[in-house]
Amino acid sequence: MQSCLAGSFESLHYTTEIYPPYNYIEQGRLTGLSVEILRRIWDELAVAPQKIDVLPWARAYYDLEHQGDRVLFAMAQKKSRLNKFQWACPIIARHNGALIALKSSRITIKDISDLKQYVIGTIRDGSIEEDLIAIQGGRKSNIVRNISLAANLSLLNKGRIQLLAHQQQASPMMITQLGYNTEDYEVVYVLKSLPICFAFSLAVEPGLIEKFQQALTKVINTGEYQQLKEQYFPE
Repeated sequence: MQSCLAGSFESLHYTTEIYPPYNYIEQGRLTGLSVEILRRIWDELAVAPQKIDVLPWARAYYDLEHQGDRVLFAMAQKKSRLNKFQWACPIIARHNGALIALKSSRITIKDISDLKQYVIGTIRDGSIEEDLIAIQGGRKSNIVRNISLAANLSLLNKGRIQLLAHQQQASPMMITQLGYNTEDYEVVYVLKSLPICFAFSLAVEPGLIEKFQQALTKVINTGEYQQLKEQYFPE
């Protein structure tokens, strides 16, 4: 059950996952594009820096649905989620889900029907997993659900799955940080493009989210935002 309205920025619980370059730990410090944007939003709102909890995605998503004072980032905003949460957007306007394979496998996907012959690793309860199930007409029998990209990469390299589902623009940095060579992998199919946002529990005071959105809009209209995008998502 969600509690009564959360009425101050200090009363909110901010949660994220390890998902570079949006959110990750570098030299013991939590950083990433969405984290740095959030810090600048706090500055705009004259809010002291707040604690950010790093959780597995499925746990953080569950808490967002069932607790009344949560902020979860960075989350893809999609139709099935619109009415489940409140939103401040965007951190990034459009980013793509993708299916990634080992280059050595020489997999090519010409049509959605081709997917049924492959076992695909997904992040449990993630946006890309949901899209993948939808485009397969509800088919789940060829999907292996995991809690992290690390688990999926391990299965891919052991030959236990043939594809993994992940965000196209974020995957190179994550693959590198996990100790793999990005040259060994390739995108074989691109899924839907969605905006990436901050998501709030339904019980959060709407006026807070309006102020948060105003601060976010101000931040993303600065030159500093463009510098952050270039830093974390270099072409």
